[in-house]
Amino acid sequence: MKYVVSMMLILLAVLWAPQSVGALADIADEEVEIHRLMDQGIIGGYPDGYFHPNRDVTRAEAATMLVRALHLQGTADSFDDTDGHFAEASVRTATQAGLIGGHADGTFRPNDALSRGQMAAILNRGFTFDRDIVHFTDVDASNMFYDDIIALASSGVTQGYPDGTFQTNQSITRGEFSLMLARAMFEEYRPDTDSVNVDNAIGTGVVVNSPTLNVRPDPSTNNPAIGRLANGDAIHVHETTGNWALISSGETRGYVSQSYIMVDYQHHASPLYGQTIVIDPGHGGRDPGAVANGLQEKEIVLDVSLRLEEMLREGGANVIMTRRSDWYPSLSDRVAQANSANADVFVSVHTNAAGSTAARGTETFYSTTYWAGNSRKLAESLQSSMLEKLSTVDRGVKTANFQVIRQTEMPSALVELGFKTNAAEAERMKTDAFRQASADALYEGLVNYFD
Repeated sequence: MKYVVSMMLILLAVLWAPQSVGALADIADEEVEIHRLMDQGIIGGYPDGYFHPNRDVTRAEAATMLVRALHLQGTADSFDDTDGHFAEASVRTATQAGLIGGHADGTFRPNDALSRGQMAAILNRGFTFDRDIVHFTDVDASNMFYDDIIALASSGVTQGYPDGTFQTNQSITRGEFSLMLARAMFEEYRPDTDSVNVDNAIGTGVVVNSPTLNVRPDPSTNNPAIGRLANGDAIHVHETTGNWALISSGETRGYVSQSYIMVDYQHHASPLYGQTIVIDPGHGGRDPGAVANGLQEKEIVLDVSLRLEEMLREGGANVIMTRRSDWYPSLSDRVAQANSANADVFVSVHTNAAGSTAARGTETFYSTTYWAGNSRKLAESLQSSMLEKLSTVDRGVKTANFQVIRQTEMPSALVELGFKTNAAEAERMKTDAFRQASADALYEGLVNYFD
Protein backbone atom coordinates (compact mmCIF):
# COMPACT_ATOMS: atom_id res chain seq x y z
CA MET A 1 0.00 0.00 0.00
CA LYS A 2 2.81 2.44 0.85
CA TYR A 3 4.34 1.78 -2.57
CA VAL A 4 1.03 2.58 -4.31
CA VAL A 5 0.61 5.80 -2.33
CA SER A 6 4.18 6.83 -3.09
CA MET A 7 3.70 6.26 -6.80
CA MET A 8 0.50 8.34 -6.75
CA LEU A 9 2.33 11.20 -5.05
CA ILE A 10 5.13 11.03 -7.59
CA LEU A 11 2.60 11.13 -10.44
CA LEU A 12 0.79 14.12 -8.96
CA ALA A 13 4.04 15.94 -8.31
CA VAL A 14 5.03 15.45 -11.94
CA LEU A 15 1.72 17.06 -12.92
CA TRP A 16 2.92 20.43 -11.61
CA ALA A 17 6.63 20.01 -12.26
CA PRO A 18 7.94 22.59 -14.77
CA GLN A 19 8.28 21.20 -18.29
CA SER A 20 9.48 22.58 -21.58
CA VAL A 21 6.66 24.35 -23.37
CA GLY A 22 7.26 22.48 -26.58
CA ALA A 23 6.39 19.22 -24.83
CA LEU A 24 2.74 20.17 -24.35
CA ALA A 25 0.74 19.14 -27.39
CA ASP A 26 -2.38 21.16 -26.53
CA ILE A 27 -0.73 24.54 -25.90
CA ALA A 28 -0.21 26.65 -29.03
CA ASP A 29 2.77 28.95 -29.49
CA GLU A 30 0.44 31.97 -29.31
CA GLU A 31 -0.71 31.13 -25.78
CA VAL A 32 1.97 33.38 -24.36
CA GLU A 33 0.45 33.68 -20.89
CA ILE A 34 0.65 29.94 -20.25
CA HIS A 35 4.13 29.81 -21.78
CA ARG A 36 5.31 32.55 -19.46
CA LEU A 37 3.94 30.82 -16.37
CA MET A 38 5.63 27.60 -17.44
CA ASP A 39 8.92 29.35 -18.11
CA GLN A 40 8.82 30.70 -14.56
CA GLY A 41 8.11 27.26 -13.10
CA ILE A 42 4.64 28.19 -11.87
CA ILE A 43 2.75 25.51 -13.82
CA GLY A 44 3.53 22.34 -15.71
CA GLY A 45 1.81 19.73 -17.81
CA TYR A 46 0.61 16.21 -17.15
CA PRO A 47 2.80 13.13 -17.69
CA ASP A 48 0.91 12.44 -20.94
CA GLY A 49 2.46 15.56 -22.50
CA TYR A 50 -0.72 17.65 -22.35
CA PHE A 51 -1.75 20.64 -20.24
CA HIS A 52 -5.49 19.83 -20.37
CA PRO A 53 -6.62 23.48 -20.22
CA ASN A 54 -10.32 22.55 -20.26
CA ARG A 55 -10.21 20.57 -17.03
CA ASP A 56 -11.49 22.28 -13.89
CA VAL A 57 -8.66 23.64 -11.77
CA THR A 58 -8.74 22.21 -8.25
CA ARG A 59 -8.25 24.08 -4.99
CA ALA A 60 -4.92 22.31 -4.48
CA GLU A 61 -3.68 23.22 -7.96
CA ALA A 62 -4.71 26.85 -7.50
CA ALA A 63 -2.93 27.04 -4.14
CA THR A 64 0.22 25.55 -5.68
CA MET A 65 0.22 28.01 -8.57
CA LEU A 66 -0.31 30.99 -6.28
CA VAL A 67 2.42 29.96 -3.82
CA ARG A 68 4.88 29.60 -6.70
CA ALA A 69 3.80 32.89 -8.28
CA LEU A 70 4.37 34.75 -5.01
CA HIS A 71 7.60 32.85 -4.20
CA LEU A 72 6.31 31.67 -0.83
CA GLN A 73 7.97 28.79 1.00
CA GLY A 74 5.95 25.65 1.76
CA THR A 75 5.88 23.83 5.09
CA ALA A 76 4.07 20.82 6.55
CA ASP A 77 0.28 20.81 6.32
CA SER A 78 -2.33 20.65 9.09
CA PHE A 79 -5.45 19.59 7.15
CA ASP A 80 -6.29 15.92 7.64
CA ASP A 81 -7.50 15.52 4.06
CA THR A 82 -4.27 16.90 2.54
CA ASP A 83 -1.92 14.60 4.47
CA GLY A 84 0.34 13.06 1.82
CA HIS A 85 -1.20 15.14 -0.98
CA PHE A 86 1.18 16.48 -3.63
CA ALA A 87 0.16 20.05 -2.70
CA GLU A 88 0.41 19.52 1.07
CA ALA A 89 3.14 22.12 1.65
CA SER A 90 1.65 24.66 -0.76
CA VAL A 91 -1.77 24.40 0.87
CA ARG A 92 -0.25 25.02 4.30
CA THR A 93 1.71 28.01 3.02
CA ALA A 94 -1.27 29.50 1.19
CA THR A 95 -3.51 29.19 4.24
CA GLN A 96 -0.86 30.64 6.57
CA ALA A 97 -0.49 33.60 4.20
CA GLY A 98 -4.26 34.15 4.28
CA LEU A 99 -4.66 33.46 0.55
CA ILE A 100 -7.10 30.57 0.85
CA GLY A 101 -8.92 28.93 3.74
CA GLY A 102 -10.32 25.57 4.68
CA HIS A 103 -13.91 24.57 5.37
CA ALA A 104 -15.80 24.77 8.65
CA ASP A 105 -15.41 21.03 9.20
CA GLY A 106 -11.63 21.36 9.31
CA THR A 107 -11.04 19.97 5.81
CA PHE A 108 -9.48 21.67 2.80
CA ARG A 109 -11.03 19.49 0.05
CA PRO A 110 -7.99 19.81 -2.21
CA ASN A 111 -9.56 18.04 -5.19
CA ASP A 112 -12.74 20.14 -5.29
CA ALA A 113 -13.05 22.44 -8.30
CA LEU A 114 -12.26 26.11 -7.71
CA SER A 115 -15.19 28.47 -8.36
CA ARG A 116 -15.02 31.86 -10.10
CA GLY A 117 -15.78 33.55 -6.79
CA GLN A 118 -12.96 31.70 -5.03
CA MET A 119 -10.65 32.57 -7.92
CA ALA A 120 -11.42 36.26 -7.44
CA ALA A 121 -10.81 36.01 -3.70
CA ILE A 122 -7.41 34.33 -3.79
CA LEU A 123 -6.07 36.53 -6.59
CA ASN A 124 -7.28 39.68 -4.85
CA ARG A 125 -5.57 38.56 -1.64
CA GLY A 126 -2.32 37.84 -3.44
CA PHE A 127 -2.05 40.92 -5.64
CA THR A 128 -2.89 44.63 -5.53
CA PHE A 129 -5.46 46.01 -7.98
CA ASP A 130 -7.00 49.37 -8.77
CA ARG A 131 -10.68 49.57 -7.90
CA ASP A 132 -13.52 51.18 -9.82
CA ILE A 133 -17.27 50.78 -10.01
CA VAL A 134 -18.36 47.64 -11.88
CA HIS A 135 -21.83 46.12 -11.65
CA PHE A 136 -22.96 42.50 -11.98
CA THR A 137 -26.63 41.64 -11.61
CA ASP A 138 -25.90 38.54 -9.51
CA VAL A 139 -23.26 40.13 -7.23
CA ASP A 140 -24.44 42.64 -4.65
CA ALA A 141 -22.62 44.10 -1.66
CA SER A 142 -23.76 41.20 0.53
CA ASN A 143 -21.92 38.64 -1.60
CA MET A 144 -18.92 37.26 0.29
CA PHE A 145 -16.76 37.73 -2.82
CA TYR A 146 -18.10 41.19 -3.73
CA ASP A 147 -14.91 43.20 -3.05
CA ASP A 148 -12.72 40.58 -4.73
CA ILE A 149 -14.84 40.39 -7.87
CA ILE A 150 -15.09 44.17 -8.24
CA ALA A 151 -11.32 44.56 -7.79
CA LEU A 152 -10.49 41.99 -10.47
CA ALA A 153 -13.18 43.14 -12.92
CA SER A 154 -12.27 46.83 -12.69
CA SER A 155 -8.59 45.97 -13.23
CA GLY A 156 -9.26 43.91 -16.36
CA VAL A 157 -8.19 40.59 -14.85
CA THR A 158 -11.62 39.03 -15.32
CA GLN A 159 -14.94 39.87 -16.94
CA GLY A 160 -18.56 38.90 -16.52
CA TYR A 161 -21.04 37.46 -18.97
CA PRO A 162 -23.09 39.31 -21.64
CA ASP A 163 -26.24 39.02 -19.52
CA GLY A 164 -24.59 41.14 -16.83
CA THR A 165 -23.84 38.27 -14.45
CA PHE A 166 -20.55 37.05 -12.99
CA GLN A 167 -21.70 33.52 -12.03
CA THR A 168 -19.75 33.28 -8.80
CA ASN A 169 -20.33 29.55 -8.25
CA GLN A 170 -19.32 28.49 -11.77
CA SER A 171 -16.14 26.41 -11.86
CA ILE A 172 -13.05 27.68 -13.66
CA THR A 173 -10.72 25.64 -15.86
CA ARG A 174 -6.96 25.23 -15.71
CA GLY A 175 -6.56 27.36 -18.83
CA GLU A 176 -8.83 30.11 -17.54
CA PHE A 177 -7.16 30.24 -14.13
CA SER A 178 -3.73 30.36 -15.76
CA LEU A 179 -4.85 33.32 -17.88
CA MET A 180 -6.28 35.13 -14.84
CA LEU A 181 -3.11 34.50 -12.84
CA ALA A 182 -0.96 35.80 -15.71
CA ARG A 183 -3.15 38.92 -15.94
CA ALA A 184 -2.82 39.42 -12.18
CA MET A 185 0.98 39.09 -12.34
CA PHE A 186 1.64 40.96 -15.58
CA GLU A 187 -0.43 44.04 -16.46
CA GLU A 188 0.47 43.84 -20.14
CA TYR A 189 -1.86 40.85 -20.48
CA ARG A 190 -4.88 42.72 -19.12
CA PRO A 191 -7.41 44.04 -21.65
CA ASP A 192 -8.09 47.76 -21.36
CA THR A 193 -11.23 48.29 -19.28
CA ASP A 194 -12.09 51.67 -20.80
CA SER A 195 -15.24 51.81 -22.88
CA VAL A 196 -15.09 51.01 -26.57
CA ASN A 197 -17.21 52.39 -29.38
CA VAL A 198 -19.68 49.62 -30.15
CA ASP A 199 -21.57 51.45 -32.87
CA ASN A 200 -22.69 49.23 -35.72
CA ALA A 201 -22.40 46.08 -33.61
CA ILE A 202 -24.64 43.39 -35.08
CA GLY A 203 -24.76 41.32 -31.91
CA THR A 204 -23.39 40.64 -28.45
CA GLY A 205 -21.92 37.39 -27.23
CA VAL A 206 -19.50 35.48 -25.09
CA VAL A 207 -16.40 33.32 -25.58
CA VAL A 208 -17.24 29.62 -25.23
CA ASN A 209 -15.38 26.29 -25.33
CA SER A 210 -11.95 27.92 -25.28
CA PRO A 211 -10.03 28.73 -22.09
CA THR A 212 -8.01 31.28 -24.07
CA LEU A 213 -8.98 32.68 -27.47
CA ASN A 214 -6.59 34.49 -29.82
CA VAL A 215 -7.66 37.85 -31.26
CA ARG A 216 -6.12 38.39 -34.71
CA PRO A 217 -5.45 41.58 -36.70
CA ASP A 218 -7.12 40.09 -39.78
CA PRO A 219 -9.40 37.12 -40.57
CA SER A 220 -6.61 34.54 -40.78
CA THR A 221 -3.94 32.80 -38.73
CA ASN A 222 -1.15 34.30 -40.83
CA ASN A 223 -0.23 37.01 -38.29
CA PRO A 224 0.49 36.82 -34.54
CA ALA A 225 -2.34 37.37 -32.09
CA ILE A 226 -2.89 40.96 -30.94
CA GLY A 227 -4.85 40.00 -27.85
CA ARG A 228 -6.33 37.17 -25.83
CA LEU A 229 -9.79 36.54 -24.41
CA ALA A 230 -10.88 34.02 -21.79
CA ASN A 231 -13.85 31.69 -21.65
CA GLY A 232 -16.86 33.76 -20.58
CA ASP A 233 -15.47 37.13 -21.73
CA ALA A 234 -18.17 39.38 -23.18
CA ILE A 235 -17.84 40.58 -26.79
CA HIS A 236 -19.56 42.76 -29.39
CA VAL A 237 -19.68 41.41 -32.94
CA HIS A 238 -19.36 43.98 -35.73
CA GLU A 239 -19.18 41.83 -38.86
CA THR A 240 -18.53 38.27 -40.00
CA THR A 241 -16.22 37.03 -42.75
CA GLY A 242 -16.35 33.30 -43.44
CA ASN A 243 -15.53 31.55 -40.16
CA TRP A 244 -14.19 34.80 -38.64
CA ALA A 245 -15.94 37.53 -36.67
CA LEU A 246 -14.72 41.09 -36.09
CA ILE A 247 -15.26 41.64 -32.37
CA SER A 248 -14.54 44.14 -29.64
CA SER A 249 -14.10 43.47 -25.93
CA GLY A 250 -12.97 46.36 -23.77
CA GLU A 251 -10.35 48.10 -25.92
CA THR A 252 -9.46 44.83 -27.64
CA ARG A 253 -10.66 44.78 -31.24
CA GLY A 254 -9.87 42.18 -33.88
CA TYR A 255 -10.91 38.90 -35.46
CA VAL A 256 -11.70 35.64 -33.69
CA SER A 257 -12.85 32.24 -34.90
CA GLN A 258 -16.63 31.92 -34.82
CA SER A 259 -16.16 28.37 -33.55
CA TYR A 260 -15.46 29.78 -30.08
CA ILE A 261 -18.10 32.47 -29.62
CA MET A 262 -21.82 32.37 -28.91
CA VAL A 263 -23.66 35.41 -30.26
CA ASP A 264 -27.12 36.89 -29.83
CA TYR A 265 -27.71 38.83 -33.04
CA GLN A 266 -29.80 41.97 -32.92
CA HIS A 267 -31.66 41.50 -36.19
CA HIS A 268 -33.35 38.13 -36.56
CA ALA A 269 -34.07 37.90 -40.29
CA SER A 270 -33.68 34.10 -40.22
CA PRO A 271 -35.05 31.51 -37.75
CA LEU A 272 -31.43 30.42 -37.26
CA TYR A 273 -30.27 33.79 -35.91
CA GLY A 274 -28.89 33.42 -32.41
CA GLN A 275 -29.52 29.68 -32.23
CA THR A 276 -26.61 27.65 -30.89
CA ILE A 277 -26.23 24.51 -32.98
CA VAL A 278 -23.70 21.76 -32.29
CA ILE A 279 -22.67 19.76 -35.34
CA ASP A 280 -20.90 16.49 -34.57
CA PRO A 281 -19.04 14.88 -37.49
CA GLY A 282 -18.91 11.26 -36.29
CA HIS A 283 -15.71 9.32 -35.61
CA GLY A 284 -12.38 10.93 -36.65
CA GLY A 285 -8.67 10.40 -36.11
CA ARG A 286 -7.90 6.88 -34.93
CA ASP A 287 -11.56 5.92 -35.46
CA PRO A 288 -12.36 5.88 -39.19
CA GLY A 289 -15.90 4.63 -38.68
CA ALA A 290 -17.10 2.02 -41.13
CA VAL A 291 -14.88 1.50 -44.18
CA ALA A 292 -16.29 0.13 -47.44
CA ASN A 293 -16.05 0.60 -51.20
CA GLY A 294 -13.02 2.87 -50.89
CA LEU A 295 -14.73 5.20 -48.40
CA GLN A 296 -14.03 6.09 -44.79
CA GLU A 297 -16.99 7.37 -42.81
CA LYS A 298 -14.95 9.96 -40.91
CA GLU A 299 -13.92 11.72 -44.12
CA ILE A 300 -17.40 11.90 -45.65
CA VAL A 301 -19.15 13.24 -42.58
CA LEU A 302 -16.46 15.85 -41.89
CA ASP A 303 -16.76 17.17 -45.45
CA VAL A 304 -20.55 17.38 -45.20
CA SER A 305 -20.40 18.96 -41.73
CA LEU A 306 -17.94 21.68 -42.73
CA ARG A 307 -20.18 22.63 -45.65
CA LEU A 308 -23.15 22.70 -43.29
CA GLU A 309 -21.24 24.82 -40.77
CA GLU A 310 -20.61 27.55 -43.32
CA MET A 311 -24.27 27.64 -44.36
CA LEU A 312 -25.50 27.79 -40.77
CA ARG A 313 -23.14 30.67 -39.96
CA GLU A 314 -24.35 32.59 -42.98
CA GLY A 315 -27.87 32.04 -41.62
CA GLY A 316 -26.88 33.70 -38.35
CA ALA A 317 -26.49 30.62 -36.15
CA ASN A 318 -23.80 30.09 -33.54
CA VAL A 319 -22.17 26.87 -34.70
CA ILE A 320 -20.05 24.68 -32.46
CA MET A 321 -18.19 21.86 -34.20
CA THR A 322 -17.10 18.90 -32.08
CA ARG A 323 -14.25 18.52 -34.58
CA ARG A 324 -13.13 20.50 -37.61
CA SER A 325 -10.27 18.23 -38.66
CA ASP A 326 -9.23 14.58 -38.60
CA TRP A 327 -8.99 13.88 -34.88
CA TYR A 328 -11.05 11.92 -32.38
CA PRO A 329 -12.85 13.66 -29.52
CA SER A 330 -14.31 11.07 -27.16
CA LEU A 331 -18.06 10.60 -27.05
CA SER A 332 -18.09 12.07 -23.54
CA ASP A 333 -16.14 15.11 -24.75
CA ARG A 334 -18.67 15.68 -27.55
CA VAL A 335 -21.52 15.53 -25.06
CA ALA A 336 -19.74 17.81 -22.59
CA GLN A 337 -19.02 20.36 -25.31
CA ALA A 338 -22.70 20.59 -26.23
CA ASN A 339 -23.97 20.66 -22.65
CA SER A 340 -21.47 23.27 -21.47
CA ALA A 341 -22.49 25.56 -24.34
CA ASN A 342 -26.20 25.24 -23.44
CA ALA A 343 -26.81 24.50 -27.11
CA ASP A 344 -30.27 24.68 -28.66
CA VAL A 345 -29.84 21.52 -30.74
CA PHE A 346 -27.26 18.79 -31.37
CA VAL A 347 -26.90 16.93 -34.68
CA SER A 348 -24.50 14.01 -35.14
CA VAL A 349 -23.68 13.23 -38.78
CA HIS A 350 -22.91 9.66 -39.91
CA THR A 351 -23.04 7.29 -42.85
CA ASN A 352 -24.33 3.76 -42.48
CA ALA A 353 -22.96 0.24 -42.98
CA ALA A 354 -24.48 -3.23 -42.96
CA GLY A 355 -23.49 -6.85 -43.47
CA SER A 356 -25.78 -7.01 -46.47
CA THR A 357 -24.70 -5.00 -49.49
CA ALA A 358 -28.38 -4.65 -50.42
CA ALA A 359 -29.12 -2.39 -47.44
CA ARG A 360 -29.73 1.19 -48.56
CA GLY A 361 -31.47 4.39 -47.61
CA THR A 362 -31.51 7.18 -45.07
CA GLU A 363 -32.57 7.06 -41.42
CA THR A 364 -32.52 9.35 -38.39
CA PHE A 365 -32.38 8.50 -34.69
CA TYR A 366 -33.34 10.37 -31.54
CA SER A 367 -33.41 9.61 -27.81
CA THR A 368 -36.26 10.08 -25.35
CA THR A 369 -33.95 10.85 -22.40
CA TYR A 370 -34.14 14.64 -22.82
CA TRP A 371 -36.63 16.73 -24.79
CA ALA A 372 -38.27 13.66 -26.36
CA GLY A 373 -40.92 15.61 -28.25
CA ASN A 374 -38.52 18.23 -29.60
CA SER A 375 -35.93 15.59 -30.46
CA ARG A 376 -38.51 13.68 -32.47
CA LYS A 377 -39.56 16.90 -34.23
CA LEU A 378 -35.91 17.62 -35.05
CA ALA A 379 -35.32 14.08 -36.33
CA GLU A 380 -38.45 14.17 -38.49
CA SER A 381 -37.51 17.55 -39.96
CA LEU A 382 -34.01 16.36 -40.86
CA GLN A 383 -35.27 13.05 -42.26
CA SER A 384 -37.91 14.72 -44.42
CA SER A 385 -35.40 17.17 -45.85
CA MET A 386 -32.82 14.46 -46.58
CA LEU A 387 -35.37 12.33 -48.42
CA GLU A 388 -36.33 15.31 -50.57
CA LYS A 389 -32.75 16.37 -51.37
CA LEU A 390 -31.06 12.96 -51.63
CA SER A 391 -33.90 10.92 -53.18
CA THR A 392 -32.99 7.94 -51.01
CA VAL A 393 -35.09 5.13 -49.55
CA ASP A 394 -36.92 6.15 -46.37
CA ARG A 395 -35.75 3.94 -43.50
CA GLY A 396 -37.66 6.06 -41.03
CA VAL A 397 -37.22 7.98 -37.80
CA LYS A 398 -36.42 5.75 -34.82
CA THR A 399 -35.44 5.92 -31.18
CA ALA A 400 -31.94 4.76 -30.20
CA ASN A 401 -29.60 4.74 -27.22
CA PHE A 402 -26.45 6.23 -28.80
CA GLN A 403 -24.45 8.09 -26.14
CA VAL A 404 -24.17 11.37 -28.02
CA ILE A 405 -27.95 11.74 -28.29
CA ARG A 406 -28.79 10.04 -24.99
CA GLN A 407 -26.64 12.32 -22.81
CA THR A 408 -26.94 15.67 -24.61
CA GLU A 409 -29.38 17.80 -22.63
CA MET A 410 -31.05 19.49 -25.60
CA PRO A 411 -33.07 18.31 -28.63
CA SER A 412 -30.70 15.92 -30.43
CA ALA A 413 -30.64 13.70 -33.49
CA LEU A 414 -28.22 11.35 -35.24
CA VAL A 415 -28.51 11.11 -39.02
CA GLU A 416 -27.35 8.29 -41.30
CA LEU A 417 -27.03 9.74 -44.81
CA GLY A 418 -26.78 6.41 -46.63
CA PHE A 419 -24.92 3.08 -46.81
CA LYS A 420 -21.25 2.92 -47.79
CA THR A 421 -21.65 -0.85 -48.02
CA ASN A 422 -24.13 -0.41 -50.87
CA ALA A 423 -22.14 -0.01 -54.09
CA ALA A 424 -24.55 2.44 -55.72
CA GLU A 425 -24.86 4.68 -52.66
CA ALA A 426 -21.10 4.53 -52.09
CA GLU A 427 -20.48 5.86 -55.60
CA ARG A 428 -22.84 8.76 -54.91
CA MET A 429 -21.06 9.52 -51.64
CA LYS A 430 -17.81 10.00 -53.53
CA THR A 431 -19.30 12.92 -55.47
CA ASP A 432 -19.28 16.59 -54.59
CA ALA A 433 -22.94 16.78 -55.61
CA PHE A 434 -24.05 14.25 -52.97
CA ARG A 435 -22.05 15.89 -50.20
CA GLN A 436 -23.38 19.35 -51.00
CA ALA A 437 -26.92 17.99 -51.25
CA SER A 438 -26.48 16.37 -47.83
CA ALA A 439 -25.36 19.68 -46.32
CA ASP A 440 -28.25 21.47 -48.03
CA ALA A 441 -30.69 18.91 -46.65
CA LEU A 442 -29.46 19.21 -43.08
CA TYR A 443 -29.50 22.99 -43.34
CA GLU A 444 -33.10 23.09 -44.56
CA GLY A 445 -34.10 20.54 -41.94
CA LEU A 446 -32.72 22.81 -39.22
CA VAL A 447 -34.37 25.91 -40.70
CA ASN A 448 -37.72 24.11 -40.78
CA TYR A 449 -37.26 22.92 -37.21
CA PHE A 450 -36.65 26.43 -35.87
CA ASP A 451 -39.20 28.16 -38.11
